[in-house]
Amino acid sequence: MIETALPPPVPLPSPRRIAISAAVAAAVASVVGVLFVLPAEFGIDPTGFGRATGLVGLAGGGEAEENIYLKRGQARTNVLFTLPGSAAADEATLRQTLANKGIAPLPGEAMRTDRFEIELLPYEAIELKYDLAEGAPMIFAWKASAPVYLDMHSHPFDGGTDLTESFVIDQMPAQTAVYVAPFSGIHGWYWQNRTLENVTLTLDVLGQFTASRIFDAGGEHPRPLADEHAAAEGPANAPR
Repeated sequence: MIETALPPPVPLPSPRRIAISAAVAAAVASVVGVLFVLPAEFGIDPTGFGRATGLVGLAGGGEAEENIYLKRGQARTNVLFTLPGSAAADEATLRQTLANKGIAPLPGEAMRTDRFEIELLPYEAIELKYDLAEGAPMIFAWKASAPVYLDMHSHPFDGGTDLTESFVIDQMPAQTAVYVAPFSGIHGWYWQNRTLENVTLTLDVLGQFTASRIFDAGGEHPRPLADEHAAAEGPANAPR
């Protein structure tokens, strides 16, 4: 009779190793849930990662039906007034639109102008914001060479991103409107190119904003306004 040697028994993991493995698995699941599942499925973005990557509002075919930020923004009135794409983003159109709605610009606040241009690489995103006091208006017109993912939103200085309100979340090639700040804070747009081609985007804006900033993969960056550039350069024929 030939005896076959049995393989040595495989040692069972110790209770400590099992506990460590379970803790690691739970931690990974929590991170995935907070970074990916909550923003995409429920519109809840406690870390800001979902908004930065475009995950917020992906559930429901890309429309943020359950997005808490969008619900907050759309519950407001007299904030965003959409204009025809042919409308001029100038002071006359801004004042006429406000007058039609029974709204007045802030007294004593100057109207500023700005222009922003960028070429977005495939799947690149950019966020542009303006500082506006409560009740400060601006008129804007932006257009892109192809439809881009848009989240127009704002949040107050006091309270931060936890109090973010979105007013438009969509895939679109252009937007022209008058916006009246519902609170003092930073207000603007998140755009993402979700195509495999470069997309050029141009924004013209006029209003009672006081500063501008950009958020990109490198973080937050203040940026000078276009009229500040013009003032610094002086008249075209000024002696040098």
